[in-house]
Amino acid sequence: MRLHGDDLEVKQGVLFPDEDLVLPTSIREMRKSVSAIHAIPTKEEHAQTLNGRRVFDAIILLAQMQCRGREKEMVARLKSDRISPLFEVRVSDIAAIAGTGTNQSRIYSELDKLFEAVFQWNVIGEDDQVEWEMKAHFFSLLGYGKNMKRGLIRFAFDASVLELFLEPTRWAKLSFDIMGGLGTSPAYSLYQNAFKYIGTQQKVTANLPTHIWIELLVGKSRYVLDLPDGSKQINYGDFKRRVLIPAIDRVNNVQALNYTLELKETKSWKRVSKLQFKFIPKVQPSLGLPMTWPPEIIEVLGKIGYSEDDIRDLSQAYSLEEVAEGLNKLQSADTRLKAQGERVGAPRAYLEGILRNLRQGEEADKIEHEKLMAEVRAHEARAAAEDRLAKLKNLFQEHQRNRFADWFNALPAENRDQLVADFISSPDTGPGIRMMLKKGVKESDYGNQALLRTWMSGARPDLLDYALPNPEDKEFEAWMAWRLAGGDVMFFQ
Repeated sequence: MRLHGDDLEVKQGVLFPDEDLVLPTSIREMRKSVSAIHAIPTKEEHAQTLNGRRVFDAIILLAQMQCRGREKEMVARLKSDRISPLFEVRVSDIAAIAGTGTNQSRIYSELDKLFEAVFQWNVIGEDDQVEWEMKAHFFSLLGYGKNMKRGLIRFAFDASVLELFLEPTRWAKLSFDIMGGLGTSPAYSLYQNAFKYIGTQQKVTANLPTHIWIELLVGKSRYVLDLPDGSKQINYGDFKRRVLIPAIDRVNNVQALNYTLELKETKSWKRVSKLQFKFIPKVQPSLGLPMTWPPEIIEVLGKIGYSEDDIRDLSQAYSLEEVAEGLNKLQSADTRLKAQGERVGAPRAYLEGILRNLRQGEEADKIEHEKLMAEVRAHEARAAAEDRLAKLKNLFQEHQRNRFADWFNALPAENRDQLVADFISSPDTGPGIRMMLKKGVKESDYGNQALLRTWMSGARPDLLDYALPNPEDKEFEAWMAWRLAGGDVMFFQ
């Protein structure tokens, strides 16, 4: 719904007069909320073209630029009054950022489409699960200047939508240099939706249902049909051939990226039910990335705990100028604290806190030590929680592995051999796995047993239920409840 409603009658001044609008000579990147990355038009006829996505991002960036320095005041007003300010920008500035050329009629056409389209926002929540959905227009008001105002665009957002742009809980840094060379709308969207995960420790994206990835890349389309019974009919094969593989190839051919994407498919029965992308480091460093940074910068980063891979990841997230400014701020803080008989206890976390604050528009000399230390402690607490969760999941996997092994090894030899033979002869089993299983599956062969268990989840779910009859043997959450109830004893180093 349009959140303005009657508020459109309220007289508002333009947030910034025309004479104050100055576009920087070079714009290389933007901070885009994950909710905006996940935004999907609700109707197939409003599916975004490449130019549409570029104009979408250009408008967001221009709004952020105009709110810079007033962001906290603006967000407070949004939360209290639920009113968006009016913005004015030059259509030439939109074209310059979007990279759509000088054809202004093309810009107007894409703006009209954005005005008409209803978007579904925040498709995926904070834990990469569907949390809630909000349907709202991108614009609540759109006007084109005439006569003396010709060439100016006036617009406003739904207040809740603007809040997502200015104060996102999760966001990604995106490079316009990279996006400008991707060439297709699916490749453009794949870059944004995949590389927002580049900072994860596991170096993988979320493992999401196939239909969500399809909608994120192309919107509502013929590849996903909603059936009367509430289920979905997915034409994955056609989507993979026509859309996904070409998009992956385009992203992987971008020289400025230090990683390529590797597609991971999860099958349920014979159908691909989930998709995930793994980041694969390139063998040779890309031109213009950390290996061109001054050696002294590389050395300092190494001393505070960054590996070569960490530095490559840092270079994907921040520019050399930002990192240099952050290191200067870190050194100043360390010098000041040493004079007081103290020290920066976690320099890497402290630096990353500085970089996050710089990215959010804070000036280096205004970033408070106490604020940074609070962020460091919060970061360390999150890291400890993530580490604990990873250990728990490893313990669950070990428990599941042992339970399955107990069942499999207790089977009569002829039954084990027949089960393995069924696995080998399955059309879902690749030639590489067939070669590995030629000599059967031994009692201590946990790796091949895991492959067998995965196959059984799709091909023989009834038998897997017999092998793992208890909830704590199948689901992590049930296993946690079982452990907390005294089912076992947890040990941590």
